[in-house]
Amino acid sequence: MTVESLESEPNHRGSGVLGEETLRRSGNGSPPHGYDVQELWYRLLSRPWSCLVVVSPDRTPKTLRLARSLAEFGTLHRRHPVEVIDALHLDLERAAAIAHRVESEAGAARLADPRFVIALDSPIVNPIAIEVLTAGDAVLMLLEKGVTRMPQARKIIEIAGRGRLVGAVLAAG
Repeated sequence: MTVESLESEPNHRGSGVLGEETLRRSGNGSPPHGYDVQELWYRLLSRPWSCLVVVSPDRTPKTLRLARSLAEFGTLHRRHPVEVIDALHLDLERAAAIAHRVESEAGAARLADPRFVIALDSPIVNPIAIEVLTAGDAVLMLLEKGVTRMPQARKIIEIAGRGRLVGAVLAAG
């Protein structure tokens, strides 16, 4: 995986759907684990958040791997735990519990300091995930080259809200 950023232009109607994408590679070559967690973490800190949701339009275990890597680096960087929450297999009860926990625990320190990184199931595949997606402050999308289709990526942006999307990571398919 390489760190990527999505810079998009709204379409002519101004609806904010994804337009032209500019992809930017991280550094010269890829680190051994495929993406530069350190660079990604610091880019994510350019905007305040306490709960980051990592989501892919496709069901993939790479979502949890990326979320864990970010939480581990964040714990080292911040010197306090950044908790990873596995929300890949949700039912109504679990989704409500995660949303409640994030809203109550991060509520007092909202946007002050990273506290949670959630690996979220695709809300396209599992609409129950929408409750958790909307509970987060920021959304990082995981796209898989040759797998993710742009209409699904646009749907995630529409559900999450364009203002909460902080970027995307493009993974080899």
